[in-house]
Amino acid sequence: MTQHDAEIHIDFDGAAATRAEILQALRGQVDDDVLLALQQPGTPDWLLAQPFQVIERLEELQGPDEGSGESLPLRWRTPARDDDKTHEDLADVYRQVLMHGSTDDQRAVLAAGQLIAQWEAVRSGIPAPLAHVWQQRFPELDPIRW
Repeated sequence: MTQHDAEIHIDFDGAAATRAEILQALRGQVDDDVLLALQQPGTPDWLLAQPFQVIERLEELQGPDEGSGESLPLRWRTPARDDDKTHEDLADVYRQVLMHGSTDDQRAVLAAGQLIAQWEAVRSGIPAPLAHVWQQRFPELDPIRW
């Protein structure tokens, strides 16, 4: 029997306990509404490993309202294109910041008016628990209320 012929054993019971342990460890580390969202069925495992943060008020968002994104911190800039920055490029940046950025990143990169205007495109590319928390905190983002 070669190394590649070895039987693979996956401990699903251990994995479930690990998920529960992660959620338990997050208590007190993340906001209650974020923790509740992370407990929802279908939450991707990677989101548990890197829980998201959410600002308290939309007014905190002080990112650029328009432009090519050259004023964004280098970490969040998209690759240069021949044409002007498209709405989809902006939605991509916003998705990345919502999923992986700190609240400080959110304040520096996101603009409240742009987030509201781009929300449908942004929401379609982020995990449901993340979208749910943002819509719960900021009713102006919830398309049902439009």
